[in-house]
Amino acid sequence: MRLRHNNKFEANKWLITARWFYAPAIFVMGLLSRLDPLGNNYFPVTTMVFLFFSFVLVNLWFWWRVKKIELQNDSISINHLAVSQILSELVFFLVILHLTGGVKSVAPIFFFIPIVSSIVLFDVLGSLVIAFVASIFVNGILFLDYFGYLKKIYGYTGSPFDFGELIVRLMTIIIYTAVYFIVGALAGYLSSIIKRREGLLVEDKRKAQLQSERLRLLNNEYNDYARTLVRRDLELREENQKITVLDKEKSEFVSTVAHQLRTPLSAIKWTLDILLKEGEDSLSSDQKALVMKAYESNERIINLIKDMLGVDRIESGGSGFSFFEINLLDLINNILAEFKSQIELKGIKLQVNEQTGMPKVSMDPQKMRAVLQNLIENAIKYTTKSITIDIKIEGRFAKIVVSDDGIGVPKEQHGDIFKRFFRAENAMRRDPDGSGLGLFIVRSIIQRHGGTITFESIEGQKTKFIFTLPLQR
Repeated sequence: MRLRHNNKFEANKWLITARWFYAPAIFVMGLLSRLDPLGNNYFPVTTMVFLFFSFVLVNLWFWWRVKKIELQNDSISINHLAVSQILSELVFFLVILHLTGGVKSVAPIFFFIPIVSSIVLFDVLGSLVIAFVASIFVNGILFLDYFGYLKKIYGYTGSPFDFGELIVRLMTIIIYTAVYFIVGALAGYLSSIIKRREGLLVEDKRKAQLQSERLRLLNNEYNDYARTLVRRDLELREENQKITVLDKEKSEFVSTVAHQLRTPLSAIKWTLDILLKEGEDSLSSDQKALVMKAYESNERIINLIKDMLGVDRIESGGSGFSFFEINLLDLINNILAEFKSQIELKGIKLQVNEQTGMPKVSMDPQKMRAVLQNLIENAIKYTTKSITIDIKIEGRFAKIVVSDDGIGVPKEQHGDIFKRFFRAENAMRRDPDGSGLGLFIVRSIIQRHGGTITFESIEGQKTKFIFTLPLQR
């Protein structure tokens, strides 16, 4: 038999405490049995007092013993103590059964107490074993009485009886025995249900504790993360302040250098221009070629400085944006007029398509002119056949597509097309004088307008730039 209760010590303590209540009740029943004129028992007061105080002393010993075992946390000893308690009850009620006249008295009822008590301590099998032992004791008393062995034991008050009376008493004992097993099995079943519920409660408690521990750990991690975020935020603020200072210093440096360079470069350009005009007859063809090359290089540096200043103004926010409602087609036609001679000289076929009912678009006209000039100029520069410009509405955005059937962009370089100072290899072979800042400026301006820009290109076949602008701000 094994202990059923999860807390073995509490189960033993509960049984000891319960015993303090039913022991006096049994003592009172013994006293009342003396008033029965038909009773056949041997229960002098001295014997009753002796049994009562023996019961009290044994129960006190059990209480002392369970306290001591609990301090030692000895699971084996507490199992032995549990068995001892049930056996002591069986022996005690066996003595009561003998002194009250055997099985014909009410004493067999007392054996229900250890059977029920065993349910608190043991499992279903344990309660059935105790029921079996109780039935052995009761049946044993009956047969020992029938064969005349009980009359040799102190306190016997019975008298001989024949076989017929044995059968009658045996039927009564069989009923007691059956009820013992029924009570043991039923109580054991109820005990198993309680045990399962207790197990579920323990499991739920364990899960709740685990969940609580997880929440505690998550809370600690959250606090650590929050502290880390606070520190990181402070660090980022410091870094941002440093970057702001560096950006300001960079802008001042670029502006200073650009202005310092533009003055001598403008002087060089003016000098070379005079030399080309006034030395028309005095310079040889080789000298003219060298002067023209110097003039073009000087012009390219001036344009590069202008582009660098434009990028710096956009990034630093120094270039303010003023938005107006503008007709896109009018702006595009105005820009195309500037490139009319180049388009006619190269024999390029130009087509502009506008969606019917196209509304005006909110934009900075100067900045958007720079965007369209750059895209149209690139299309003219890198194609010899045709250019198409489409204008239409998509949702809350105006969509502008500039397409050409020129040299395209190598597929492996698509990811770099909008980077500053980047130029595709085939474009550099065709026109080595570009700065590589045009498309970077274009994307920056469109993003400042709240739009997007993408492109599609197949090397040697076509290029298409698609950008959007919100209709209203």
